[in-house]
Amino acid sequence: MNSHEQYTALFTDHRALIENGSCAALNAQRQAAFDTLCRVGLATKREERYKYTSANEAFAPDFGLNLKRIAPTVNPYEAYKCNVPNLSTSLFFVVNDVPCEAPECSRALLPEGVIVDSFTKVAQTHPELLERFYNRAACTERDFKQGADGVTQLNTMLAQDGLLVYLPDGVELKSPVQLVNVSAARMDFMSVRRVLIVAGKGARGAVLFCDHAEGSNNYLTTQVVEVFADKDAQLDLYSIEETTPQNTRFSTIYVEQQSRSRVSYDGVTLTNGLTRNRMDVRLRGTDAASELYGAVIADGKQQVDNNILVEHLAPRCTSDMLYKYVLNGESRGAFAGKVYVAPGAQQTASQQTNANLCASTEARAFSQPMLEIYADDVKCNHGSTIGKLDEQALFYMRQRGIPEAEARLLLQHAFINEVLRHVQIPLLHERLAHLVDLRFRGELGKCKGCKMCK
Repeated sequence: MNSHEQYTALFTDHRALIENGSCAALNAQRQAAFDTLCRVGLATKREERYKYTSANEAFAPDFGLNLKRIAPTVNPYEAYKCNVPNLSTSLFFVVNDVPCEAPECSRALLPEGVIVDSFTKVAQTHPELLERFYNRAACTERDFKQGADGVTQLNTMLAQDGLLVYLPDGVELKSPVQLVNVSAARMDFMSVRRVLIVAGKGARGAVLFCDHAEGSNNYLTTQVVEVFADKDAQLDLYSIEETTPQNTRFSTIYVEQQSRSRVSYDGVTLTNGLTRNRMDVRLRGTDAASELYGAVIADGKQQVDNNILVEHLAPRCTSDMLYKYVLNGESRGAFAGKVYVAPGAQQTASQQTNANLCASTEARAFSQPMLEIYADDVKCNHGSTIGKLDEQALFYMRQRGIPEAEARLLLQHAFINEVLRHVQIPLLHERLAHLVDLRFRGELGKCKGCKMCK
């Protein structure tokens, strides 16, 4: 049996339970997602965008789901500590796929009109926002005909709640919104997460995602994030994955940008099991800008697959893509990036770079940068490198008294630092640099007083 069939059967048998635990805007999208998933299934490695990671294999095991919407048994705001030292954030937790009630202190820094809340509550107070934006960027109707994504359809079919971050026109966040995703269960468990980020005209803000996992159970997470940036909006998105070798994560981010908007993304994978990050960016308005940066540190049998598509659909848009991997042990790293320039999207400027450092003979890197251009007035470049540590630089440092192990750490950190420098929040940059250093030294980034780190 194809792995998606157990989920479609689950939906058929428990549809009433799923819909009773959700809201109208989500329920309205389920049937179409179910029909599409039955038709396309979950992708295997025979499909181009899943060339390096089989969704069909990843979703084959039998995981538990929280269809009855049972609330977490612990208060995450008391049990977990995931704050960046000295950085004030508006902190919100999602345990498995249940958004947790936030204390008033989490909302104290939010400007008037900003909404950060569960879909269930938003459906009662501002249903028009869900009706207007939910599943619009992730729907099957695409400008660039890639076909429907089975993982997204599965998420839409099963998602019962989610989190909305809404910035009204002209609002500027003084501090980032921090969304902490925690996987915590007493069995092998699957989470179905959904996030919607909407920035109105001229709005500015930053959103920080932190992914953690507790215990030694096997976890499977499917997360779909939809991002809408209206005219002149500026959004900085950050993602830090620090889970366990038993964790499998399929994260898909859809971005819709209008004229003169700027969306910046920095994704850092520190510890994981199997991670597949997909990002689809559509530059719909003139002079829109997209900046996509990623850093991966992997060892053991870890696997990280980043698949990026940027569609230039309007003139004078820019995109910048830089992904760097440091691979040790028997780890596997994959990068596939594609820039599509539509007819009429003149004066496009795009740069795409992927660099991989294999620190062991058993590590493997796969790189596939691509350009598809249908306009004649463009500046588009792409490049890819796969190599080892610079032996001359290593010899130079050892000649000056630096031990070999320390020299290797310094060179690896310098290699990754080009991505870290793109982080616009100084205190977050310092924290990431510290975590990267700990990671290269084989240590975990412990959060003082955190249940997950005991």
